[in-house]
Amino acid sequence: MSGKTHKKAFLIVSVISLFLFNVHLLCTASAAAVIRGETIKTAVREYIEKNMPWQKSVVRVEFPAGVSDLRMTGKKITYRVLSKSNEDFIGDSSFTVKCYENGTFLDGKTVKARIELLMDVVVSTKSLYRNVKIECGDVKLIKKWFNRLPSNIISDTDVVVGMKLRTNVKPNTEITGNMVRSIPIVKRGKPVRIVFENGSMRITTIGLSDQDGMHGELIKVRNISSRKTIYARVMGNSLVKVEF
Repeated sequence: MSGKTHKKAFLIVSVISLFLFNVHLLCTASAAAVIRGETIKTAVREYIEKNMPWQKSVVRVEFPAGVSDLRMTGKKITYRVLSKSNEDFIGDSSFTVKCYENGTFLDGKTVKARIELLMDVVVSTKSLYRNVKIECGDVKLIKKWFNRLPSNIISDTDVVVGMKLRTNVKPNTEITGNMVRSIPIVKRGKPVRIVFENGSMRITTIGLSDQDGMHGELIKVRNISSRKTIYARVMGNSLVKVEF
């Protein structure tokens, strides 16, 4: 083979090699898939909103650690979001995003999310003191974000109005269930009207209460006429009913 022929053959081989290399690049590029981090965030957020027990308007979802892109080889990629079986949908949690092509698992990642719930809470409007009856103007409702379900939360001012505080509080202090106590509507040592009722028969007499009593509580009272101590249910202000 002459030098000229050899050179021509080398040139042809080089062109073919370059062509094949470019074809390989094109195929590789077409097979590479990228799911952006923002897309993954949207998928997780939509999954949370669909499955959580809260209204969408009172929930915010954040991703403290951020979410990176997910890269894999494939053309028609589908993905699904999974959570643990006992997911509470509040606070810090993890969700799994799995990617598939034609039903075959390709790749996945764990996404950490923080779910917060906006709730009404009762707070004091001014300094309030222990054992003083709470009035309407003493409390108000505000909205507060929670990353876990609160215990003893009070979300209605009507619940605490008329109660007494167990401790002093400063202005804008959240008032919870364990901070208040009901005011007895029957007072120890005070007269009460005792109602005995059985079917169509109804007898009323006067007695003295041996205990403080809240509405619905069963307390001891003394019948003044018979001097006997009996148990009766508190039905109203200075009113009790004997149950048969």
